[in-house]
Amino acid sequence: MSYENPDVPHEVNVSRDNALVEFLRLLAGVALVVLAIAAALYLAGGWLARQIPFATESSWVGDRVLGIDVAPAGTRDDVQPYLQTLSDDLAAAMQLPDSMTIRVHYTQAGTANAFATLGGHIVVTNELYRLMPSENALAMVLAHEIAHVKARDPISALGSGASLALVFAVVSGEADGLAPRLAGLVQLGYSRSVERDADREAVAALRAHYGHAGGGASLFEVLAAQQHPVTGALPTFLSTHPADAERIDELMRAAADWDAVRQPLTPVRVPAARGD
Repeated sequence: MSYENPDVPHEVNVSRDNALVEFLRLLAGVALVVLAIAAALYLAGGWLARQIPFATESSWVGDRVLGIDVAPAGTRDDVQPYLQTLSDDLAAAMQLPDSMTIRVHYTQAGTANAFATLGGHIVVTNELYRLMPSENALAMVLAHEIAHVKARDPISALGSGASLALVFAVVSGEADGLAPRLAGLVQLGYSRSVERDADREAVAALRAHYGHAGGGASLFEVLAAQQHPVTGALPTFLSTHPADAERIDELMRAAADWDAVRQPLTPVRVPAARGD
């Protein structure tokens, strides 16, 4: 019996693909895994945060408003009580849980904005307040933010973002700037689906309070008119509360049965001072 020692092809352990192509393929695979983990953390963090009782969330925050100075704005000391009373009426119509208390803060921030944050705190800037064409539009703002609190959107946003921010802090070692980053998470805009859900809740509150939903869409029309003539920048409220055409159409359809002559819009009962 005879044996042969055949020549082994030199390329047997060599990839037929270019090394750069293989590297890019490996890099893409790693990126997909990282994205999948990040998405899972984001969703899990938001869901878990919603399970925290509101009473616990409120006790954590207390009277503080996360991430912003809420010093009183302007010279009108009767605006704050007016906003609180209107919010209380809307919250009652929206049937919030007994343990869920809404506290409204009227402040000056240099931008036209309103947002809900942890512990049932809602911030309305005087820059936004003085743009309100009617109390109905103002009520739309407040009811929309109350709806976010009712749905636990602020703490969900914090939980989702915090899960990613903590991973970033561990990987990068930059933990010092984590607290301000977390404070900013609850002030960012939510998804369009979440915003539309809040709109629907707000429209129902307007119907319960005024008997119609008129004035809701005018809020976005007024704000859109405030676009900066040079930079094209919109008020902050429109950047954190995306107002696309479809969303505005929904608000207009909700007010289709409103008779402007028979049901005039309610004027803002406490106008902002001229210097505010």
